[in-house]
Amino acid sequence: MSDDLSDQPLPSLEGDPIEPDLVRDELRRIVTSRHFRTSRRGKEFLQYVVDQKINGNGELLKERLIGVKIFGRKPDYATGEDPVVRVQAGDVRRRLESYHADPEVQCDVLIQIPVGSYAPVFLWKRNTQAHEASPGAIAPPASLRTETTGTDRALPKDIPQTNAPKALSALEVDDLRPQTTFNNPKGRGGWRNASPWRFALAILACAALVTYFVGSYIHRSPEWTLKAFWQPASVSAKPVLICLPRPIVYRPSEKLYDAYEQTHPSTFVTREARRDQILPLAPTDSIQWGDMVPVRNSGPGVGAVVAAVNISKLLAEQSIRFELRFGDEATYADMRDSPVVIVGAINTDWATQLTSESHFVFDESREAPAIRETVGAKRVWKMESRGAEITRDYGLITRQLSGKAGQFLVQVAGISHFGTEAASEFLANKKEFTDALHSESINLQKKNFQIVVSTDVTAGRAGPPHIVAVSSW
Repeated sequence: MSDDLSDQPLPSLEGDPIEPDLVRDELRRIVTSRHFRTSRRGKEFLQYVVDQKINGNGELLKERLIGVKIFGRKPDYATGEDPVVRVQAGDVRRRLESYHADPEVQCDVLIQIPVGSYAPVFLWKRNTQAHEASPGAIAPPASLRTETTGTDRALPKDIPQTNAPKALSALEVDDLRPQTTFNNPKGRGGWRNASPWRFALAILACAALVTYFVGSYIHRSPEWTLKAFWQPASVSAKPVLICLPRPIVYRPSEKLYDAYEQTHPSTFVTREARRDQILPLAPTDSIQWGDMVPVRNSGPGVGAVVAAVNISKLLAEQSIRFELRFGDEATYADMRDSPVVIVGAINTDWATQLTSESHFVFDESREAPAIRETVGAKRVWKMESRGAEITRDYGLITRQLSGKAGQFLVQVAGISHFGTEAASEFLANKKEFTDALHSESINLQKKNFQIVVSTDVTAGRAGPPHIVAVSSW
């Protein structure tokens, strides 16, 4: 542990030191802004890494130590199998980028976390006009560039660098041109006199480079990723079955409404009022089981409906045919013949059977339903609540190239309907979903995978989803 340096001026990339209090003030503005207000983990992550950098504890800004300190992981947890720190860092970078792009934000100091590092860097905003930096790749100051060619010299170790492929400079492209001359002692007209195969080789090399960069860009695009995700369904001769739960619902009988109106006349003026308004019985009133009747034509909950809409839109964009099935309308025999998207989990018994061999499964314990990890650290995610209200829920996205029924299978489900809605929103968010898959280098043509997301519930509404775990096999 380093000595406390919390009062010492902090170095910036431009060379002008920054007072720690200015960084702390800016940090407070960031974590209370609308860009971070809904992300408890994002605020904790940013607060922790900035505090450690200010205090000179750079040795603590390691993936494993952050996982233990912030996310409660065991000291020996497998960082390769549990990307929670990397995923959270990516989310914080995106939020910082959104914060800095907000025209209403006025600040003198920029806080950024470069890609490939968890150590924040601090910059004076007035010095970023000439070389605007993004959270993903900090541009080096002009002092780090050569005077002759303008190309970057090797950066010091404390300056973050990216792994992006370097574009060829004009000098490097010129090196690809054939320089050999024949019967031309003075060297004039070199390319005209060059050997034809050398010229052709140079052209092929340039074409290969162009193909590589274009191919890399296309294969990392959201459009290509979603096409690859749904490709097994697109080649099927059968439509995709979107299977939604049909929960059992009971409502007060007409006899109970009649009895209530005898003592409260004109409460329910129309028949529809009895369907749309709550029967306001007192907590001490008693009723018989015969006063409650099952509703045979009830539909799925709000979360399942939102998920079905999101998934239907994704399939329509890929020109994939689909059909909706509710409750017991979907049979196991159907799922052996058609690609399947299962919406919901715990209230759908066949969904549990089809995904029972996955790395993450739903635990249907009535006391504390949860998502449970079957391999590795055996983690468990449970709903959080305050009183009778759910405050945090978890959702699960599962994709199997060949599920237990032998067909392509996707499941979008939550412990409650909040988690189902959050999982479908993450799947529908093309950029974040694509970034998550590429950050784990998941091969969509060969791999099954699962993503666990969390959502904070406020005033009965699910907030933005956040990744907490990813697994592929």
